[in-house]
Amino acid sequence: CIPLRDVVDGYRRVYRRLHPFEKVVADLTVRARQKRDGLTLDQVLDEIHEGRKELLLFGKDWGARCKAAPTAREAAAFLEEGEDAMYNLF
Repeated sequence: CIPLRDVVDGYRRVYRRLHPFEKVVADLTVRARQKRDGLTLDQVLDEIHEGRKELLLFGKDWGARCKAAPTAREAAAFLEEGEDAMYNLF
């Protein structure tokens, strides 16, 4: 499983290394999607990156709550609460 951060960075890295013809084809494809959906590739990748960071911070916060719980039952309750909250986040 590849981390999402590497996937987002990989798109940008691969796009810079494309052959000029492939770059034009990719650019035309992206522009066609932009006209249809109204979003650019950079906007989508930035949204994915921001969502990834938000989810990571959220998970660390709930992980700290579980770690600081005085009993295993409270930690399990925090874990379930955190899972539900993360599902509701997105």
